[in-house]
Amino acid sequence: MAIYHFSCTTISRGKGQSAIASAAYRSGERLYSERYGETKFYARETQPETFILKPDHAPEWCLNREYLWNGVEEVEKANNSQLAREINIALPIELSKEEQLALTKEYVQKNFVDEGMVADVFIHRDNENNPHFHVMLTMRPFDKNGNWRSKSKRIILKDEESNTLYYPSGDKKSRKQRTTDWDSKDKLNLWRKNWADITNKYLERNGFSERISEKSHAELGIEKEPTIHEGYVARQMEKEGKISDRCQQNRERTKRNYDKQSERKEYVEKEAKKSISSGLAPKEKQQLKSVAKNLKIYVSYDNLMDKQRMVNNWERAVNVNSQIQPDQNFNDTFNKIKEARESISMGKDILEKQFTRIYEKYYPELNEKYTYSTYYKMAIAEETLKQDRVLSAQEIGQVLSEAQDNELNYMLTTIMKNPYVQPVHEYQKKLFHVTNELNGFLDERGITKELISQLSVDDQKVYRQLHNTQNIQVRSLEILEKYFDNTICSYFPNANTTELSIKQKEALSQTIDYYGNRMSYEKLVDLANEKAVNKYSTTEQKIGLSFIYKLETNSFTEEEWNKIEKDYELKEIYDTISDPKMRGYFLNEVKENGLDVPQEYMTQSNGFLMSFLANNLNVFNNLINANEQNKRRELEDLRNKRKSKKQNSRKQKSKKSKQKEQTTNI
Repeated sequence: MAIYHFSCTTISRGKGQSAIASAAYRSGERLYSERYGETKFYARETQPETFILKPDHAPEWCLNREYLWNGVEEVEKANNSQLAREINIALPIELSKEEQLALTKEYVQKNFVDEGMVADVFIHRDNENNPHFHVMLTMRPFDKNGNWRSKSKRIILKDEESNTLYYPSGDKKSRKQRTTDWDSKDKLNLWRKNWADITNKYLERNGFSERISEKSHAELGIEKEPTIHEGYVARQMEKEGKISDRCQQNRERTKRNYDKQSERKEYVEKEAKKSISSGLAPKEKQQLKSVAKNLKIYVSYDNLMDKQRMVNNWERAVNVNSQIQPDQNFNDTFNKIKEARESISMGKDILEKQFTRIYEKYYPELNEKYTYSTYYKMAIAEETLKQDRVLSAQEIGQVLSEAQDNELNYMLTTIMKNPYVQPVHEYQKKLFHVTNELNGFLDERGITKELISQLSVDDQKVYRQLHNTQNIQVRSLEILEKYFDNTICSYFPNANTTELSIKQKEALSQTIDYYGNRMSYEKLVDLANEKAVNKYSTTEQKIGLSFIYKLETNSFTEEEWNKIEKDYELKEIYDTISDPKMRGYFLNEVKENGLDVPQEYMTQSNGFLMSFLANNLNVFNNLINANEQNKRRELEDLRNKRKSKKQNSRKQKSKKSKQKEQTTNI
């Protein structure tokens, strides 16, 4: 099924990135960096299909990847220079490789090259179910003689009589003006739309009914569907056991809102995992374990452990109830608890012990020769049990290949569920310190990175540890930024995230994740102006506090669990307070509202980071436009639905009229 995925970001020296390293990684080629005096190479299992397209007036050396990006590194002097714009786009799997290539070339030529950019394109097919391409674009244009032009120019300000304006210091007043519109929100939106249009043209030409749309995310940006006023009579009917239409409508709307928010979160996690994993080299996939640890996330048997915790809570609650109600028979309930506990224990035993024993027994040579992770050993043992025989070397290779993908997916899923464990500035601080330590290490020994092999074995080990730590911090920030981008675009599909710093993205992302479908642009503005904005009413906040107490004391009853499961308003509150990354924001909201919060809970409280957005007109203009486009799309969808409904109604009337005529004639 064709999917729409279009993400845009910048490759910046300020983020510790290099144009040469980025191109080498995406192309799988060895490229020498003149700026850093080192060769960059990242081996890829499946060699990408690559090509470069340039405008007619750009010099011929642009068609050489190494010359092109060394040229960019040379012309961009500043330490925080933006080196390239990168766009990542999913290709329709319905098309053949030849058609995918033709589609990519036509789109890149018309949208970027004809505009004056040099485009370095990399088609990745590592996963046959996820073909996609990356395109690195130059940030500054060439003049007609093939020389780099400036990204911006200085405009001297003048008054109404054309007199030059001056500052009190005597300097001329001026403003900066971009020489191109490549950074504009309108241009990004046009690129997004054009990709959908040209892809649909290719799909139609090749006989496929599938279509994609840049509007497909808009449903995820619709605000919470408002509930209707129930009134005293309706609520009284419900209390008497009768079903009120108005209360029933509200229950249905609440369920739709809950489902919509759940779908948005699933979409964000799926897109973030896809955009991260598609860009990982084999070596980086291995490094992801260290990244997860750096993000304070540890691999565990989450499902089993969650079930075990639930069973423990269940057992405590039943024990209390059996003491309160000694006359009631709880034997059946205790038997169910025992069965559940035995099932979990058996599952853990198989996963942690039996699989390892099977592996060690039937694959002693592998066990001696390789230090596979427990996850890999379990994968081999599980397949051995399925096949009921010892696996061949080829089969083991296949199992390990699949296990690597599954483990990667598991790791990414775990990371995506815990993106706010630490604020971004903590990772930036670590990166700053380790970079200084690494530079100091090299300066003390008077050498560069290229001469590391001349150091003693111990010094080389220290260098590798520092270098690895630096890479982990960089990768951690990249993964978090991908998650933030996807969260923002799930709510504001046309927001230009390239204009935001990672701290601003973090602030927006956590706000959207917390408020969910109760989010609105007006609330966002109030938050940025440091006004208190509640997600929940005072009554809901009190319910949330009682839920926290019951969770902390394991005092939920089975009846209460069932009630939460059926009531989607309670379910939303429970989801918030049971999520470690959201509970702190909830407690902060409760405290701001003036309710008493137990002191032991306040260690879990943390405020929002919206100060990073305050007084930033560019950010708010960006979101205003994105918000308006969301509303236009909603209105357009609504009109289309009404139009379709009217057409169907006319068809039904026409059909009934014809049937009536036929009956009369008979």
